[in-house]
Amino acid sequence: MNRWIEEAEKCQKEKDVTFNKGSREESIIIKENHEKISVFITKLNELIERVSKISPEERKPSIEVGSTHLEDDLRYEFFGSAFQLKEKRVAFFFKKKRNYFYWRRFFITVTDTTGLIKITIHEKGTSQTNQNDVVKQKMKILSNTDAFNEATCYHIIDWLVFRISSKNLIRNIAHLHQ
Repeated sequence: MNRWIEEAEKCQKEKDVTFNKGSREESIIIKENHEKISVFITKLNELIERVSKISPEERKPSIEVGSTHLEDDLRYEFFGSAFQLKEKRVAFFFKKKRNYFYWRRFFITVTDTTGLIKITIHEKGTSQTNQNDVVKQKMKILSNTDAFNEATCYHIIDWLVFRISSKNLIRNIAHLHQ
């Protein structure tokens, strides 16, 4: 008699047990990583709140700075925007300055790998005169959860309010590789 049904059910139960065990371990690691960066996230949100209370004249060129986070989500978003002049070559010899509206986004994603978080830095600028003239830059970084401290908070805030460049931000954030 063919007993493939019993064998298939037995195999499925073994897979379910292995999957549930792996899910529990990943869940524990995610909670540990989240706990390690929660102080950093709180400090960064405090700084964003302080900066957003400063008058627009004092925080120029920054227009807006803020953060978003959905409860039980593993991703935090911090953002800033500004108008900036950028010099572009129109022809080989001529340079022309154009006003761009820039958005900056800094994402922190809690991973299921012990002691690691994923950072995504995104910057996009659109010309005020030509909506098709867009400048984009996006970078992804893996970093240790222990590397985030108060100094890193200030570097991120400086970047969000357009006080430092993306290259300077990357230099000041401890990362494993890109």
